[in-house]
Amino acid sequence: MGSACAKAILFGEHAVVYGEPGIAIPVPQLTVTATFSEQDYMKSFRSLHINSPEVGLDTDIYDLKSTHPIRHLIELLQIELGISELPHKTLTIRSSIPLESGLGSGAATSIAIIRAFSGEYDHPLSVDRVSALAYEIEKIYHGTPSGIDNQVIAHGIPIFFRKGSPVEPLNLTQSLPLIIANSGIKSPTREVVGDIRDHFDQHEQVIHEIGSLSLAARDALLRWDMEQVATLMNENQRLLRLLTASNERLNDLIDIALKAGAPAAKLTGAGRGGNLIALYRNELERMHIQKALSEAGAQVYL
Repeated sequence: MGSACAKAILFGEHAVVYGEPGIAIPVPQLTVTATFSEQDYMKSFRSLHINSPEVGLDTDIYDLKSTHPIRHLIELLQIELGISELPHKTLTIRSSIPLESGLGSGAATSIAIIRAFSGEYDHPLSVDRVSALAYEIEKIYHGTPSGIDNQVIAHGIPIFFRKGSPVEPLNLTQSLPLIIANSGIKSPTREVVGDIRDHFDQHEQVIHEIGSLSLAARDALLRWDMEQVATLMNENQRLLRLLTASNERLNDLIDIALKAGAPAAKLTGAGRGGNLIALYRNELERMHIQKALSEAGAQVYL
């Protein structure tokens, strides 16, 4: 079995695509698992069978289109691990990460599959190699990914990220007090990133400002200055609204979280749907924020 967790971007959405820095954390409460098992003797498949209930897959690997992310990944793994013939087994993929919501479900699925194959064939892969293989599939999902999703999920630690540079671990002193809530609107990252790219000339200054916030946030997090972190998160959301990454539903939920006592709230991921994150200072505050978001129809994960 291989597993991987979700991620949340704290700072730097969209800006990371253009080489600006960003900050991301793993979310271990939401996971994907990929498990090899013997095939049901009552069924007959030509080769490896893929079963993934969350995305409606129950099929032979060769019945998937050659461009399908899972088939393409497995073909890459055949080359990487020297597999001449795929096993007559079932690979079951289960996920608690919501799809198209900014929490890295695509990268987590890829990494879980990579780790399952690595274990099945007793072929250890370095973290960097796992991340690099997952990045190839991120290109299918997102077109021009920054690489932040595969890096934070593969490493499984909070990171300060800049495209093309080595990952910088962020050694935080404690867990971040965060609520994650789903707006209920799916958000295809490829489309949102592509649209903002098409209007890059209008947004270039905002993108640089978002990058500057990430630098300030790194220092604030390392000092555990949560008041400053909250200020920077709110400013990041203001800039994301200017970037058109936010939408009416996210704006409403963020306002609800702030009115319920959250010191900061912002979208996480590509935006125009998907999830938001909100800070809280104590358990009573968390309960108020969670209740308010739930009553507004958001699905609260943490």
